[in-house]
Amino acid sequence: MFSFFRKDKTEDLMAFLKEAQPAVEPSYTQARQPAAQAGSGIEVEEAQGGLAPELEEAAVLYANGKVGETAALLNRYLLDHREDRDPLPWYMLFDLYELSDQAAPFEDAAVDFAIRFERSPPTWSPRKAPRAASAPPPLLSYGEKYGSLERVKQARFLQDAERAAYVRIDVSRTQAPDEDTAKAMLGDILRLHELRKPIELIGGPGFAVRLNAARQGERLTESGWFLLMAVLQLLGKEDEFEQVAIDYATAFEVSPPSYTPPLPLPVPNGNGTDTPVGDPGTTFALHGVIGPGCESQFAALREFARGKPQVEIDLADVERIDFSVVGLLLDNLIGIAQSGCKILFKEGNELVNTLLLLVGAGQYAVVLGRKRA
Repeated sequence: MFSFFRKDKTEDLMAFLKEAQPAVEPSYTQARQPAAQAGSGIEVEEAQGGLAPELEEAAVLYANGKVGETAALLNRYLLDHREDRDPLPWYMLFDLYELSDQAAPFEDAAVDFAIRFERSPPTWSPRKAPRAASAPPPLLSYGEKYGSLERVKQARFLQDAERAAYVRIDVSRTQAPDEDTAKAMLGDILRLHELRKPIELIGGPGFAVRLNAARQGERLTESGWFLLMAVLQLLGKEDEFEQVAIDYATAFEVSPPSYTPPLPLPVPNGNGTDTPVGDPGTTFALHGVIGPGCESQFAALREFARGKPQVEIDLADVERIDFSVVGLLLDNLIGIAQSGCKILFKEGNELVNTLLLLVGAGQYAVVLGRKRA
């Protein structure tokens, strides 16, 4: 559905995005003061028109991890627009310097900001606070076959899993497995389920595609069917699970299995310990670089939003949203919004906020800028 998000060239991306935008220009809210929308419980901001192409390009460059090019583009824009009184490009640059831990350029920009606007500049507040070292989660990688080496690794992995907050399973290079491998993988997933351990499935979407292709080509064993459904559950893909479950029941003339939402992954809280994703009430926190392998965070968000009239997505700990997962993010926003749940993004850095609005997230959610000292 969102194949254009896989394009590589920034120029092509920008051209396609402009073609894909609705006729009404998006509301860019980052540097504006919020106003309350009566009766909604969600703060919204007044539409202020479009955004300069250079700033759109900066957001896309940063989403692709090009920090140096983003900084150069923003600095060039500020030099070329000395009469511009909009603080947004400055805030984007300040956030970029904080995220990349560049204190000296930040202070230089702060002096220029104070001269330009004749008011106090933002204060240095690094977004990457140092965290205490903690042991990485146990990792088990699967290849095409399940041999003696994998059995040795499996025993140690399950032993380590008992003491871990969550585990990681890498299936990025795993092809549609034979019966023995499928049984072994299923056994590991069931054991982890019994231990109540959340699973971060690395390469899960691609593995699900390979399993589904094998199913449609009638090359999947019964254990393979169950493995496919287990993978879809871990990815939080309920609709796809239900369809495969119905097909399984038809093929094997049995009752279909039922869907179980995945356990939410914990995240480091800054003290070397782990806490669950999402805060109580209506606030759900995303964390880190939102990119490939972060499908579980989206699944946890959907589960968190289920049955709620509104949800606030806290982006304070989000460094970057990778351009490769924008389509998946929009899919989740659409699903949540269609369920009747209002969505608000808050405390995101201005590069992330600009990207969200650029790709159309503002059609399904309110995007508020971060509070500044």
